[in-house]
Amino acid sequence: MIENSINSNGGVSRGAAGSMEPNRSIAISWWAALGAGFLLFAAYMIISWIAAGEPQRVEPGPTALPGWMEIALSIQEWGLFAAMLALLWFKAFLPRLRTGSFDFDGLMLITFSLMWWSDPFYNYFTPGFNYNAYFFNLGSWVGHAPGWMSPNPTQIAQPLIWLPAVYTCAFFAMVLIVNWIFRKTREKWPTISPLGMWLVAFLPMVVAGTLWEAAFMVMGSHAYASSIHAVSLNAGHYYAFPVYQGITASLLYSTWGAMRYFRDDRGFSFAEGGIARLKVSNHVKGWMRFFAVSGAITGIFFVFYHIPNAMIALRGDAWPADVQSRSYFVTELCGPRSDVACPDPRVPFPRGDASIRLGPNGDLVVPAGVIVPRVNNGGN
Repeated sequence: MIENSINSNGGVSRGAAGSMEPNRSIAISWWAALGAGFLLFAAYMIISWIAAGEPQRVEPGPTALPGWMEIALSIQEWGLFAAMLALLWFKAFLPRLRTGSFDFDGLMLITFSLMWWSDPFYNYFTPGFNYNAYFFNLGSWVGHAPGWMSPNPTQIAQPLIWLPAVYTCAFFAMVLIVNWIFRKTREKWPTISPLGMWLVAFLPMVVAGTLWEAAFMVMGSHAYASSIHAVSLNAGHYYAFPVYQGITASLLYSTWGAMRYFRDDRGFSFAEGGIARLKVSNHVKGWMRFFAVSGAITGIFFVFYHIPNAMIALRGDAWPADVQSRSYFVTELCGPRSDVACPDPRVPFPRGDASIRLGPNGDLVVPAGVIVPRVNNGGN
């Protein structure tokens, strides 16, 4: 018999008194394996990056940042970092010290604070965006991902302070907004289904996600340079915001919010279901819960965000002059300070650093050691 209860977040919880647990006990093992796999993959890329001697600051270049932009970015970077530390302490580690285990919010926050390792996967096939190199950075490790195609990945100025802070603070704030919408929806329509609640939250979260990120972009945090102009706000400007970015972000927020809201009477999410049936120590159970929650959250991230946006970037328009004239966005990823032209529908895509490519001046660039293939003219 399934017992229904209301959890501390106002969501409907389902506690199993019998037959449901055996099936769910297998699920946590799979989710935990996925979470461990993601983190091992991240460790592999970072270790390979360090071993190759690639960590090096990507400089903003000759274009001077406006004074107001430097101030705004410094406030973002250090203000959000302080907020992240406070969130992790008060919502994750302090409850852990009091109770002896992390609750779901603590695991979610820790996952958000680590998950930023994958953020540049947007550029997997082609340079679709870049961060402002004003932020503290040491380049990026993502070029060590198997099959990586985008040129000059070490010139992605992946922020080491700003990015984890944004992930932790902004993503958790979006999840809380989703849960507020869920509660209000359930109060108005008590019999509405979980899918119905998700659909009610989706459009407001497109708006909420667009507002916060577009505002950060106006302040100069990053640029979606390869956005499709026909479906972007402020097209042609460095702060152009693609509408599909807001849609894919809402897929994340609404789904993560549902994961937090619909937990059982013990506060466990679907990824943790069956934890009580595992015949292991509480210490091992704690690690299993962390890897399972991390695996589910990161898996949702890749399916709803990384994969679709990396593919959409292949259809992007040319990098606008308002981006290419700002060296702190372009760095040496492409353009005049690199060996490759910035993305343009009229320019072929390089396939990795060993690919022959079109240079920024329109010349054919042949990387050292690469042999130009001979053209077969019918045997002549």
